[in-house]
Amino acid sequence: MKIIPCFPAYKKILKSARFALCAFCLALPTCLFAGYERMDIDGIEFVYRLPENIGQNTRIMVLFGGRNCPGDKTLDTFNFSELADKYSLVLLSPSFRDNDYWEPEAWSGKVLKSALKSLTKKYKLKQQKLLFYGYSAGGQCSNLFYNYMPSRVEAWGLHACGVYPESPVKRGVKAFITCGQKDALRVVISSIFIRNYRENGGKIIWKSYKGGHELNKEALEFARQFFIDILENRKVQFVGKDDSGIALPINKVSEIDLKYRNYLTSENLKKLWETP
Repeated sequence: MKIIPCFPAYKKILKSARFALCAFCLALPTCLFAGYERMDIDGIEFVYRLPENIGQNTRIMVLFGGRNCPGDKTLDTFNFSELADKYSLVLLSPSFRDNDYWEPEAWSGKVLKSALKSLTKKYKLKQQKLLFYGYSAGGQCSNLFYNYMPSRVEAWGLHACGVYPESPVKRGVKAFITCGQKDALRVVISSIFIRNYRENGGKIIWKSYKGGHELNKEALEFARQFFIDILENRKVQFVGKDDSGIALPINKVSEIDLKYRNYLTSENLKKLWETP
């Protein structure tokens, strides 16, 4: 799989941080919240949280934290527990480290598939489509792992990502990308991918926020609402134009060029998209 290269200077920055923990990992306490389970797959720790009620129709959402972030801290930071309990989701987070693990073809894709198989077997779950969400290096995982196993994924999203596949899959599933406006190179890299994704027939939402690379509460709120709409199988109601703040009813979709088109599936998602 070809990867869209970062700008040279930016790529150097990314590589120099390869062995560092992400900022939000360093800021969090080391304790593991009650209710988390662990499993070891080929030497990689996976941390997961079961919903209040679990049955054969329970689904799995994979959450990818920032660079080298342990799975428990990813689950704490993203705080998708309420969503998981309401919609019966197992939240699964791998503690990947180093070795360009966001490139699944090398080794990490097989490890994730083994973890999914183990969970499905242990809890007697039906194999259903997955949901992916990630931040920073985890955002790279979210979109590259989707590209690696597209038939297994219903929807994905990410915040502050700097690496994408050069050629998106045809007719890609619903997705979204958010990023801080001061994270300028990632904004440019993301914009290139978004245009390619749309031109290949995929529906993807773009939303930027004030600030830089940090994962903010507004981005997490947007992510939760996006996945609520997916889980409730909501149809597209509005279409918004990139960076204009304008959203129109879906019957006016032709007024916005495909390259700049955001498909919004609820009034709540529209409000969050319109908010500066």
